[in-house]
Amino acid sequence: MQIYRKSSIQPLIMGFFLLFALSGCAAAVGALSTVGSGVAGGAEYFVSTPVARTVSYDYDRVKKALLVTLCKMVIDVEKVKKSESGEKILATADDLVVVIKLKKITSELTRIEIKAGEGIVKRDEATATEIVQRTTKIAEKLVT
Repeated sequence: MQIYRKSSIQPLIMGFFLLFALSGCAAAVGALSTVGSGVAGGAEYFVSTPVARTVSYDYDRVKKALLVTLCKMVIDVEKVKKSESGEKILATADDLVVVIKLKKITSELTRIEIKAGEGIVKRDEATATEIVQRTTKIAEKLVT
């Protein structure tokens, strides 16, 4: 019978943890909470999805509403990258980084996807949700 030291098992545990965390399996990450105390909870937060919503307005209207929202919230647009079906907007507010994806689904449907946070691990879902809600409200009232 071979006796395993704690130090030889830790890399194995971390390997399984990374396998489940990077595959996006939140249930498996939750199951690992007994193994790694607070590590599994942090991993579940790490693999969380962005705040997303599809709205019934054309792409240009949603983009204008989004820019008004960011201005009112004092969030600065740093960079805009165009893609095949939309744009990716990088914005900042103090230490907060906001990544927004706008995607034209149809002529009257636009998808907004937002990730906000400080770095890779620390997500701010409340701020992302607030941006989506305010953008939708402004789009309703916007005269085009």
